[in-house]
Amino acid sequence: MGTGCRMRPMTRRRFLILIGTPLLTLLVGSALYIGVAWVIVEQALVAEAKPFEQTPEELGLAYEDIAFAPRGWDGITLRGWYFPNPGADATVVLVHGLDGTRSGDLELVRDLLARGFAALTFDLRGHGESDRAQMGAALREQDDVLGAVDFVLSERGAEPGRVLLLGFSYGGAIVLLTGVQEPAVAGVYADSAFASMADVLVKEVADRTPVSLWGARVLEPGIVRASRWFKGIDLAAVRPEAAASEYGYVLGLAHCEDDERISIDHLWRLRDAASMEPRLAVYSGCEHAGAYDEYPVRYVEELVSYFDERLGE
Repeated sequence: MGTGCRMRPMTRRRFLILIGTPLLTLLVGSALYIGVAWVIVEQALVAEAKPFEQTPEELGLAYEDIAFAPRGWDGITLRGWYFPNPGADATVVLVHGLDGTRSGDLELVRDLLARGFAALTFDLRGHGESDRAQMGAALREQDDVLGAVDFVLSERGAEPGRVLLLGFSYGGAIVLLTGVQEPAVAGVYADSAFASMADVLVKEVADRTPVSLWGARVLEPGIVRASRWFKGIDLAAVRPEAAASEYGYVLGLAHCEDDERISIDHLWRLRDAASMEPRLAVYSGCEHAGAYDEYPVRYVEELVSYFDERLGE
């Protein structure tokens, strides 16, 4: 018989090398992917430092410098301005947008004071002059707003059922998520809010970090996981449209129809999700959250009409 070559049995060591190399590559690649996502999360959850656009003195407004803690967060101090108004029987808490400060809406505060409201505007955590705590992707900031409500109730004599929330963009999403939790809040008006964080995440990451839009799409699953694993933040839970369905009263919603940052589709989704038909105000020819700048008279009328309706006036 011939003496042909016989194949030697594969050793355990050679077998482990053969299967281990692809496995090692997969593990290293996965770790690198999550590592990059973690770095992006770290960058995206830091607010851009911006100076105040205006001060109350420049508009001749009487005010008080105030400081308070978010509800349940004694280790964080938030700073703001409270605007008293003799005879006012309702208080509006204003919540700015992402990377904004409490100074961005002072002209609107002036108009609200002229219409008989007291007002409080403050810097969210990580913004303005508030403590440089990491942002909470609209989840932890709900406690910031609840802290502001607690402040006007306990420190400035506001009555339960006479507190109103007004938020812009990111702040609009936050007030929608928050108002349903607090019985003292009589009405919620959200300007340019998103319906779901998942639907704006990719663009926001691309805008706020060095990552391109394509890269943000690739990294999106990793960003969601890294946020949950390392920060305890469930981005999938940031759904103002779900909160809208839980309200027992009419919401106020405003949006610019040509908004390129948060498209008007988000307004329609919030409208459709709401438990009751909301009061809608749609504005043309304005940029994201820019309705008041372009239509100040109409904007104030729409806003005050909604507030008066919620207050039974």
